[in-house]
Amino acid sequence: MVSPVDKNGGSIEGPEANLGGGVFQAAAQGGAVTYTSGASFAAPQGSPGPNQYLALRTGEGWSTENVTLPLYSGSYPNGSDPGVPYQLFSSDLATGLVTNGKRCRATGSACPVANPPLPGSGAPAGYRNYYLRANATGAAQALLTTAGIAGLGLGPDEFEVAVAGATSDLGQVVLSSCAAITANATEVPGVGGECDPEEQNLYRWAGGTLSLVNLMPGEGEGTPGAELAAASGAIANDGSRVYWSDGDALYLREGGQSFAVDGTIGGGAGFEGAAADGSLAYLTKGGHLYRYDAVTKALTDLTPSGGVEGVLGSSATGTRVYYLDATGLILRDGAVTTKVADAADAANYPPATGTARVSADGSRLAFVASEQIGAFDNDGRAEVYLFSVAGPTLTCASCNSTGKPPLGPASMPGAIRNGTAIQTYKPRNLVAGGSRLYFDTFDALVPQDTNKDRDVYQWEAGGTGTCVKPGGCVSLISSGRSEDGARFVDASADGTDVFFTTDGSLVPGDSGAVDLYDARVGGGFPLPPVVIPCNGDACQPLPPEPEDPTPGTLLSKPQGNPPLTFPKERRKKKPGKKKPGKKGKGKQRGGRR
Repeated sequence: MVSPVDKNGGSIEGPEANLGGGVFQAAAQGGAVTYTSGASFAAPQGSPGPNQYLALRTGEGWSTENVTLPLYSGSYPNGSDPGVPYQLFSSDLATGLVTNGKRCRATGSACPVANPPLPGSGAPAGYRNYYLRANATGAAQALLTTAGIAGLGLGPDEFEVAVAGATSDLGQVVLSSCAAITANATEVPGVGGECDPEEQNLYRWAGGTLSLVNLMPGEGEGTPGAELAAASGAIANDGSRVYWSDGDALYLREGGQSFAVDGTIGGGAGFEGAAADGSLAYLTKGGHLYRYDAVTKALTDLTPSGGVEGVLGSSATGTRVYYLDATGLILRDGAVTTKVADAADAANYPPATGTARVSADGSRLAFVASEQIGAFDNDGRAEVYLFSVAGPTLTCASCNSTGKPPLGPASMPGAIRNGTAIQTYKPRNLVAGGSRLYFDTFDALVPQDTNKDRDVYQWEAGGTGTCVKPGGCVSLISSGRSEDGARFVDASADGTDVFFTTDGSLVPGDSGAVDLYDARVGGGFPLPPVVIPCNGDACQPLPPEPEDPTPGTLLSKPQGNPPLTFPKERRKKKPGKKKPGKKGKGKQRGGRR
């Protein structure tokens, strides 16, 4: 059990259940996880409804820290856009990206942020801002500093900014604002002294410095009305390449220059994803899938016949890409295409937010399909499938091996909403190079699952862990007995830690509220000894030790065991006539003594 027993009368909300947000994210290396709750516990400091917690695994158990910043009430008002403080964490959970609250705590539209700047952060007072919090020390660094907005034309009453995307280590963050924060940005006036929210600028933050992204090719002054091409995947892992759009065309910002990405096809293409270093990118337009080479600046049509419906994802190098067309699910590997399956659900794409998962090398794809694939009759319910280039093979990870029709759908989450407009993080459902897959299902795939509700399962490839079956092994991660089931949250990169929420009391001391659990290779922690209650005289303390170190009850020297002795055997009498005995001895005879 990761979350503490004492939760101040509250419980752990599931992903997207706390004011539409709250971050659930596991550390890639395992041993740490962050989660949210509407209850304030673990030494809260002016905590709002969406409290954020950081749990670390120690030698004795899980320690919990409330990392929510001290905030005034109403900093995140309820409504159609409530928002939450934390937006994202770095992949190792060493750093958190958190905002200082919204403007106008109660009513009005032109007012500053009430919460004071964090000490030592360099943030200007009253301005909407974002901080990078070092979780080991609690130190905060403001992305917008007093010096950084020295030339800003808007005051704190009118200024607004939002996160558009970030790299996994939070070393690069792209901010969106209609304000002209840098000298080469353009600000379009709006209503009431504010700038026009429809005319956004993009700024890349790196190492404490902001630079404008939305510069047209050959231009030195920014063109507003820009947006990041995707909430994730549009920024190279080192920040050297950023893909963005002006609403009509796609552009690449690289090395202080901008390049038109889809200019040769007249613009209007949709960004689908890119390699980790941004060297290759995939676009779609009019049912065609295009690959853009950032090195040669060439755009290639991979599907001249068209018919592409969506892109599920690509490998980290960009050399392998999966897409859906009228014929089914297809893998494009270099110049070779392979059919993966006859169908896949639309929820699998686009890559930034869809439910599909691709391994880093692109050799495995996990996806969801509601149409029947293969011999198993899924009765129109979604099942989770895993494709492997080796073979190639297609495995239904969530299909019931007994052939029974499903009770409900199997599922994997897409990118998790964090209470704002962006969805930046997708939980690790496919890990360990694609050899482990985690999903939720209502079906009892093993006899231990008896609650007829959603539970968390693991599919493991043959030769991985304890699985020796060539087709892989399915095992239950949650208990399968909790009244309201369980829900997958996240996993470490190798799958040695799998986190899930459940209302079931899986360890002694759990009072039954919804808690966060870690299913861990090697097990958890030994249970504490059970204290046996005492009654009556049994509660009296033991008497003290005698003062005499050599009490008389002890022998002065060892005597040893006595010698062995054996009883003598009694001789039996031989049978014969009885000897005549004297009669009447001591008795009266004839009435005389």
